[in-house]
Amino acid sequence: MQQTYLFDHAWQQERRRLELLETHLDPATTQRLASTAVGPGTRCLEVGAGRGSVARWLADRGADVLALDLEVEQLDAGAAEVLQGDVLEIELPRASFDLIHTRAVLTHLPERDRALERMLGWLAPGGTIVLEELDWFGSCRSDPSWSALLHAYVSATPTIDWGCGRELLSQLALAGLEDVDAETTTDTIHGATPLAEFYGLCVQALRPALEAAGTATEAQVEHELARLEDPAFRGFGLSWVATWGRRA
Repeated sequence: MQQTYLFDHAWQQERRRLELLETHLDPATTQRLASTAVGPGTRCLEVGAGRGSVARWLADRGADVLALDLEVEQLDAGAAEVLQGDVLEIELPRASFDLIHTRAVLTHLPERDRALERMLGWLAPGGTIVLEELDWFGSCRSDPSWSALLHAYVSATPTIDWGCGRELLSQLALAGLEDVDAETTTDTIHGATPLAEFYGLCVQALRPALEAAGTATEAQVEHELARLEDPAFRGFGLSWVATWGRRA
């Protein structure tokens, strides 16, 4: 498949960016997964395992975990089994997992519907799928200057589906899952904090795409990067939509 993931794993700051993302999102993620009664013997699939924090958390609870990612150089999955591969191409047995989780993966896939269909095929009867994806609706009316830069990035990265999160609720319901539900949170960014650092690193990582598209000036980018380092800055970032459902 054509690679559309725009964050370069070879970038010197990528490990730090992923570390900050885990620190920010893991508490809510693990709370959701804990509500599924995951434990010894639970067969889990972590799609897009990243640096491995969620896979390790699942494995630490005695679950049998398969951690799947396109690139595994930065993946420390602990006791989980690691598999390098593409969710759109890898072959796994049908109905073989009790819990499937993915985070910030589907938004990068133009063939998102096919990826979701494949994951649902791997879900065992009674199993739960938990999808956590970003959506930018929460930042649309934030600080005008900061919002303008986010708009510029949305325009410059057409391979990222910045509205992915809001669409998954209806997709799981239409797929016939039970107990389908969702919850949303929106990042509130305080300058000079770890979350602000994460957003700054995202701005820098995607800067080549922005420059190639010409949707924002260098001065705009530098201005917002400086604001993210200012303790007085307040702004809304991305929203995260967690959606889940259970196969009958």
